[in-house]
Amino acid sequence: MSIEAHIQAIATKRTELKQRITEEMAHPSPDFALISYLKKQNLRLKEEMQHYFMQLKKSGASAS
Repeated sequence: MSIEAHIQAIATKRTELKQRITEEMAHPSPDFALISYLKKQNLRLKEEMQHYFMQLKKSGASAS
């Protein structure tokens, strides 16, 4: 799988997580432990995506 494909897959997962967070927060009595867990997962994916962006930037710079 290419770096671009990894970035796209992570972006899709992050979108799904954000939707789940929004849905959970809309409940009359949201599960704050679940929301916290989902937010941490979202942050982990964001950091992973940044890592792949850096790899992509480095590989693009070395190819030039």
